[in-house]
Amino acid sequence: MISAVCLGFFGAVFGLVGMKCTKVGGSDHTKAKIACLAGLIFILSGLCSMTSCSLYANKITSEFFDPTFVAQK
Repeated sequence: MISAVCLGFFGAVFGLVGMKCTKVGGSDHTKAKIACLAGLIFILSGLCSMTSCSLYANKITSEFFDPTFVAQK
């Protein structure tokens, strides 16, 4: 989840730099590449988040159905 949050932050920064209305980033061609990079970073962030949530849910369900698990269910 920490990597997803960090990637989301950097994706937002690159997304702001890649907007046409900003003065930072150079020409429109360069800004288009930066905006595409921001989109890819957001996709990676979503995959990291989905992976971590799925792994945590798997852990919870496997502990719940484990008959030898002694903690409170």
